[in-house]
Amino acid sequence: MLLGHTKDPAWPTSEKALAEARRFIQAQRGKRVLVAPHSDVDGLASGVLMVRALEAVGARVAVRVPGKGAHAHSPGFLERLGATKPDALVVLDMGSRPAPLLPSVPTLIVDHHAAESFPPEARVVTAYGHEPIASSSLLTYVLVSPLVVPGPLEWLAVLGTVGDLGADAPMPFLKDALRRANRKAVTETVSLINAARRSARFAAPRALEVLLRGGTAKDISEGRVPGVDELHDCRVEVRREVERCARTPPRVASRVALLLFSSEAQVHPLVAVRWTQRLPEHILIAANTGYLPGRVNFAMRSHAPIDLRAFIQGLGLPPMGEELGHGHARATGGSVSQSDFLRFAEAVGLPGLRAQDVERRGAFPG
Repeated sequence: MLLGHTKDPAWPTSEKALAEARRFIQAQRGKRVLVAPHSDVDGLASGVLMVRALEAVGARVAVRVPGKGAHAHSPGFLERLGATKPDALVVLDMGSRPAPLLPSVPTLIVDHHAAESFPPEARVVTAYGHEPIASSSLLTYVLVSPLVVPGPLEWLAVLGTVGDLGADAPMPFLKDALRRANRKAVTETVSLINAARRSARFAAPRALEVLLRGGTAKDISEGRVPGVDELHDCRVEVRREVERCARTPPRVASRVALLLFSSEAQVHPLVAVRWTQRLPEHILIAANTGYLPGRVNFAMRSHAPIDLRAFIQGLGLPPMGEELGHGHARATGGSVSQSDFLRFAEAVGLPGLRAQDVERRGAFPG
């Protein structure tokens, strides 16, 4: 059986949602459709799957990946999307918020993150609430399978699922699909694709090109498509930055541990995960003051069974914009101003940080 093809009417989402989304895709024949995927491996794999389906129905497709620190609701990215004047928009794996995207443009959202609301009038396909919650790429794969020849595209759903949920995720038929895709090639490709967006150079658009050119995970892991060399360079850079920033001494208070450092690479999630091994009972906050100018980007992780999104919501914080507490119950974080991060640190039990503590310091760790 192909990955995720259970014929369960309620999984990975409702049959009604899938049917409506397929009609949306089929209605794009001859139209200009803009595909906007998240920049991680799950999002990019979802994007390639959607591109193949839209091409199969005769749409004219373009892809736009959000820039460093951006997402579907970022004003600059929305301006980029609107400038292309598309007939339709497909947003993949970027969570959701109630604000409109491109109000006059028919929009399809495919996602698996927790979300309380969606942009008005958008058609939504979400795996959230349908256990086990599928990755966005697996959801997209099931969605588009009737519109394409699904077998040759299964590896993309495997790639995104392993990248987001791990090789042992409880997805139907994942074990067999991983064997068909070649487990070693999949894990190597996941590492390379994710390194592209984490690198300070932000090479996610190149990673997308590599996925579009590849026909299998082995094509990428063995360097048979152009662009893979750049992804290897990104991985070397990211590994060095993780090693450097993970040496930062933690500031510990009660159940919370803060690691404060500065890097232009998106290494804060990796540093947080690494430190959960050392402080398994704590909530780890890896805060990066160098990723975006004027902001502190941070990741929260814990080995303990804690709903981290609920933890943030229970802090009673004043409004800090919309870049806080998205993601998953066990993997969340935020991107806030330097002054807001000082307030956040005090709320979690780490008072005493000063403005100079959260200044951007280029390559040097905190």
